[in-house]
Formats: sequence, C-alpha cells, structure tokens
Amino acid sequence: MFWAVQSDERRICLLGLEGSLNGDDLANLAGRLRGLAVQGVLRVVVDLRDVSHWDYRGLRCLAEAVQWRRDRGGITVFITPSRYLRDIAAAAGVHDELEFFDDLRMEEGSTHRVGSRNAAGAESGIRVSALGP
Repeated sequence: MFWAVQSDERRICLLGLEGSLNGDDLANLAGRLRGLAVQGVLRVVVDLRDVSHWDYRGLRCLAEAVQWRRDRGGITVFITPSRYLRDIAAAAGVHDELEFFDDLRMEEGSTHRVGSRNAAGAESGIRVSALGP
C-alpha cells in the first residue's frame, strides 16, 4: 500500500509503504520512482517504517531504478529503523546501492532532516525542504 505527499513547488516526494511487499509491489515502486524522475521530482524519501517484510527477489529491480534516478541527478533515500529489512537488502546484494536512514527527524524552520547515527553515534543526514501542509 502506498501513500504520498508531494510538494510540486519544491520537487520533493515522500512515499510511504505499509505491510509486506512482494516482488510485484517492489517493481511497482521502481516504476513510480522512474516516473517521478521523468516528472522532474528529483528528491524522493521512501518511508519503510510500516513495512514488515520485502521480497529479496524484487530488490534488484528497485536498486536499478534508484541508480537510474541517480544517473539523472535524483536523490532517493529509504527510512527504516528495521535491521531485518536492511539484512534482506544485504542478502539480495543491494544494501550498498540503497541509501538507508533510521528516521525522518523534524526540525524547526519547516525543514525535514533525514538522519541516522553511525556506529560511533555521530549523526549524519540530508536536509530537504518542507513537504507541504
């Protein structure tokens, strides 16, 4: 299941996914990511916090879509604190091709920060403009 918040003015899209994602779901997501790039939406945040499982067989297609977007100047990040989902990505051989963050932190000034902590506890992340209302 998908939900989306998009700010056309700023060309940012937040895609939320829920439940267990099979190969067809991931192929659908890959198609949506390519389509957003064609529409000029270069910054996409994919929220996986409510995803319980994703099929490793569909992750290669997703990684190829992310690389396709990257080749055209797009940024695609995945939000999940789930070690399980990251382990599946590693088993599929795509973990290093996808950019994972632990959470989407809200900061003052209508800025969203996609951030994580590394093994040493240092914060890293990117900032994107407000996503809309």
